[in-house]
Parts: sequence; structure tokens; C-alpha cells
Amino acid sequence: MAPNKKIAISIMIVEVALALLVGFVVLLNPLNIFGKGHVQLKEGSVSLPILMYHHFAEDGAPETIISAEMFESQIRALRDAGYSAITFRELVDFVYEGAPLPERPLMITIDDGYMSVYETAFPILQKYDMKATVFIIGVSHGKNLYKETQYTIIPRFGDAEAVEMTQSGIMSIQSHSYDMHQHEPYEAGPFRKGVLQMEGESTDEYIDAFTWDFGQAAAQIEAMLGKRPIAFSYPFGVSNDMTDALLRDMGISVTLTIAKGLNVITRGAPESLFSLNRFNVPGDMSPEDLLAMIE
Repeated sequence: MAPNKKIAISIMIVEVALALLVGFVVLLNPLNIFGKGHVQLKEGSVSLPILMYHHFAEDGAPETIISAEMFESQIRALRDAGYSAITFRELVDFVYEGAPLPERPLMITIDDGYMSVYETAFPILQKYDMKATVFIIGVSHGKNLYKETQYTIIPRFGDAEAVEMTQSGIMSIQSHSYDMHQHEPYEAGPFRKGVLQMEGESTDEYIDAFTWDFGQAAAQIEAMLGKRPIAFSYPFGVSNDMTDALLRDMGISVTLTIAKGLNVITRGAPESLFSLNRFNVPGDMSPEDLLAMIE
């Protein structure tokens, strides 16, 4: 065979192989190279993005701080894209009772309970009729000092603000633990990393400590608002093999982590409400990037 003909045949074989490979990748997407696209949901299930915010201020680390202007632009974009923000009560009613949800549900969550939630986020959410949930740290509620120390912390809102926000129907208050969101440099005694078991702590001692802590948090919220919490946001997003079960036994219907991703919530499947994912929303994320992230 002539050399030129051999080269032409070799080139043709390579082109065919490449075409087959491209077709395989595009059609089957074996490694999710192009992303998963829209989740294929079975009947009775919904795809639910949950957003996570913390503090609202003009300056600071964008990982946990966002300006009023940027927050409003994000909330406006979500509304204009057809999203409806729901509460944990609505989510639980969907799973347990089959109550309807809006066509494009999402959840807005805010951790720690800073005063900036009341002063900045609350009016913006009211303006766009978008509901949100605040997870408060019980021992810091209404304070600007760390526990019984002289260490200053970002001020937290108190009972009066919590009552006003919940009575508006825009905000709900849930638990971020009572005293398991500890800051090690400010702790004089043993330090607990979130809700995790401490070194040298027996299982019985740990269960007693965890149960007591949540009992304090639940009693505080009930005394303030007349109802116990139904959702729990894990401090630092960490949990262990026992925590979901313990919280469920104490009346919690939903738990949340800080793992990134969408959630599939299924009617009649309470287990789909535990260890839910959330999208942290940086303070420098454009509305367009936010929509792309959750879609």
C-alpha cells in the first residue's frame, strides 16, 4: 500500500475514534464532566436549594459577610427567577402530610443570630416577601460578650427582635445549639468542637451533655416564642453517627450541615429531611453566579 494511502487511512481511523469518544462523553457523561444538569425527580419529590448566610455588613470577609446592597440584589434576582422561599414548617408539612409546595421552592437560612439580621436582612426580606430562618446560638442570644467573659462578639438580637420578626411571618427562629458553638481561644475549660464528643468523654456522658444542651436551647426558644424548634443547624456543620437520631427523639424534624449541594426531599420520607446540604453564599457572589450555582 502506498505510504500516502496508509497515512490517510490512519487519519480516518483516528477521526472516527475521536467522534465515537465525544459522542460517548456527551451522551453518557460518565464522569459528570459537563455537570449533572437537572436532577431527575421521581413523583412526590422536590429539588430544594438551601442558602446559608451569616452577618450583614459593608466590610469584612466575604465568606461570611455580605453588604445590604449585594444581599438585596441576590434576593431580587431569586424572586425574579421565580423562586419562592419557604419555611421549615412548610417543608415538614410537605413530607408528613403531603401539603403542596410552590413550583420553585428554596430556603434562606441565616446562622448565629446577629443583630444585623434584624437591622439589615429583615427589612430586605420583607420588601420582597421572601421568608428566611435564623438559627440562634442560645448562650449568645441578645448579648455582645462571649458568655461570662469580657471578650466582645458581634452583637446578637434578643427576644424583642425575635418576636417582631417571627410575628411578621417572614422570619422563623430555630436552633444552632445552646452552647456547642464554642470559640476555642475564649474557652477557659475543655473545648468541644461543635456537637462532637470530646476526648475522654464516655458515650453516656456525651449523650447527657448533648441532650442537656439541646434541652436548654429548645426551652429558651419555647419561652420566647411559644413553640419549640423543629430544625437544627449543626455548629460548624459537623455531626456524628448519633446526633441525628438523638435530635429526632427530642422532636427535631430537620437537621442541616454546611456541605454544598442540592437536596431531594420526598413526600412520606422523613429521612430525606436529615443532614441537608446548604450553599454558602459569599458576599462577593453576583446574582447571576448565585442562580447558576443553585440551578
